[in-house]
Amino acid sequence: MNTDHESTIASKGNEKRSKNANKPTKKSIDPKLLTPEYILEQRRLRELRKEQIRKEKEALGLLPPPEKDLFLKRPLLEVSKPKPGFPSIKIMSYNLLAQTLIRREIYPTNGKILKWYIRSNILLDEMKYYDADIMCLQEVDKVQYNSFWSGQFENLGFGSKFYRYNTKNHGCVIVYRKTKFECKNQSFIKLDQDLNQTDEEQKLPEARIATNNIGFMAYLHFQPDFVKQFPSLEDANGIIIGTTHLFWHPFGTYERTRQMFMLLYKFKEFKHTLDIILDNKKKFYSFFTGDFNSEPFDAPYRAITTKPIKFSGRSRTVLGCSLSYTYSKDRSLDDEEEEAQLDEEELEHERDNNPDDPEPDVYVPTSEQEQLMDGLEDAHNDLDVRAISLYSAGYKLAHLENSKNPGHRNEPAFSNWVDKWNGMLDYIFLLVPWNKVDDYSDKIDSPEELAATYNVNLVKLLRLPTPAEMGPPPSGQPRLHQYPSDHLCIMAEVQLV
Repeated sequence: MNTDHESTIASKGNEKRSKNANKPTKKSIDPKLLTPEYILEQRRLRELRKEQIRKEKEALGLLPPPEKDLFLKRPLLEVSKPKPGFPSIKIMSYNLLAQTLIRREIYPTNGKILKWYIRSNILLDEMKYYDADIMCLQEVDKVQYNSFWSGQFENLGFGSKFYRYNTKNHGCVIVYRKTKFECKNQSFIKLDQDLNQTDEEQKLPEARIATNNIGFMAYLHFQPDFVKQFPSLEDANGIIIGTTHLFWHPFGTYERTRQMFMLLYKFKEFKHTLDIILDNKKKFYSFFTGDFNSEPFDAPYRAITTKPIKFSGRSRTVLGCSLSYTYSKDRSLDDEEEEAQLDEEELEHERDNNPDDPEPDVYVPTSEQEQLMDGLEDAHNDLDVRAISLYSAGYKLAHLENSKNPGHRNEPAFSNWVDKWNGMLDYIFLLVPWNKVDDYSDKIDSPEELAATYNVNLVKLLRLPTPAEMGPPPSGQPRLHQYPSDHLCIMAEVQLV
């Protein structure tokens, strides 16, 4: 019998019981005391203890290095000096990349950021970081809007309005800071619809295909406390803000140019309706944003910015070529969850009897195609409103290196970056009157002219990266620690003067 060994075991057992006896026991709490206030206070104390432990570990060098940012943070670049005493508004446009359109075969190297539970929170953190007053979002899934976005926006003090074509799974959202704005009216635009134009108006040529694309606008009335803070706002009713996502097809230039007309025409109708409702002579500040799926040298962009429009050179060649494309009878899709895959199949099916290159060096249009292009010109030139891209007006002053692209009207090189393609597709337009006489075909408005003529002082623009900064391929977005969508958000800070 090993009495020494037994004594040792007994001794250790007594020691352990003695230590446990000295430990404070957790007292049970009367359930009546478990009020919401008590629980919140206990959580607060627990967080304080955690923070104290973190600081102690940090002082001892025991903490691991901080995790790399989950998205790249870009600065707002100064364009003009702010004017004292006038309010600033930050307007963002952002295509979020609809989750229903994500396919691994389209994004084979992008990794786990494609998962919604990861990407959604990075997108939300990005929006919080840039802290815009108005956010115009495209490709927002209806399911995610109802289950995630609407509640998050509400918690952050924002109101939001969602609109989609009735068979699509995703749509557009206008988000606004409730301390500054109240949404009074909305106007919804189905871009395939026909217009009830008067006999005096130049008729818009008909659509060639049903695209199911939409746009919509909101009238954001200034909140009384916001007006009290900035009395200059008493001379204005508020802001008309619009957003859209135009037809994406490579040969869709004709449809997009037609849809651009629809947006401006419907804007005029909406403003006219508001003038009647409000029955005053006060002005509106008017902006239209979105993913226009058009580069600055394309006919859709030029049709609304270079008044009077005359399609020529590259833009006419591409526009004419788009009219030569014959869509499959199945091209108009209702089941958008299969859209990305089906569109590739349909393109393969259509390719046999259609041109291969949407941007050929030379294209000779038929007489019928000439008439359609002339009809688009006449319709656009009959609209007494034009659009000014805020990045076109000011980005050269803030980031010259990224605004030297020939034919880009001083726009940055890209806002959409995927492995196979990149280009500038997203814009924030200021909508202003046009007398149908002044020639803006080659002119680019300056920030000084915006302030003096249209009472909008362009203060800052969100920086966009250069192609060289995107790194070696594969670098298509979205990617963890880079950007959470295949589009980059754009943002302008303007003063309403």
